[in-house]
Amino acid sequence: MIRVNKKKNRKSGFTLLEMVLVIAIMMMMSFYLYSTFKTVNYSHLKVTVVNDMHDYASLTLKAIQNHLCNATSIGEGDTIKLDDKGEYVLINGSQALPGFTQYHAGDSSAKWGLTLKITTNKASKTVKVVLEMKDNAYPSSGIAYVDEVVVYCPSCKAKDMAELNNAGSCSFTLGALTT
Repeated sequence: MIRVNKKKNRKSGFTLLEMVLVIAIMMMMSFYLYSTFKTVNYSHLKVTVVNDMHDYASLTLKAIQNHLCNATSIGEGDTIKLDDKGEYVLINGSQALPGFTQYHAGDSSAKWGLTLKITTNKASKTVKVVLEMKDNAYPSSGIAYVDEVVVYCPSCKAKDMAELNNAGSCSFTLGALTT
């Protein structure tokens, strides 16, 4: 008598359907991972831009403060102003932060647009300087930064301070240093 082996000859491995399902699941997971990484990267970019804006604004305002605190008169003029393109703050015709170069976008426009507002208060002998910055590279991001400093000018007399109200520039004179 001949015995017939009823066991089917099964090869070990995965079927085509199982492989297609695994690939489909992996594709869905990779889509979610990609979107998560993209969101994290964009958030990191926004934080970096704000940190850079903060550093630039605070250093620039510190330079302006250092010049104004020893001023004997403050008036209208262009000793402190923005350059023609609105990219840098100029003090006495040179950059407030020498050696600093802004990032430039692909169309060669500066990364940040600056606005300078100067207001004097004769009664308290103070000058308020506001530096507003907006991100030109990603205008849709809405990233803007505003920093301000109020400088007390003890050497200024009220008669030597012009009434400036959100002026875009000002001039100042320094008196002789005495020891």
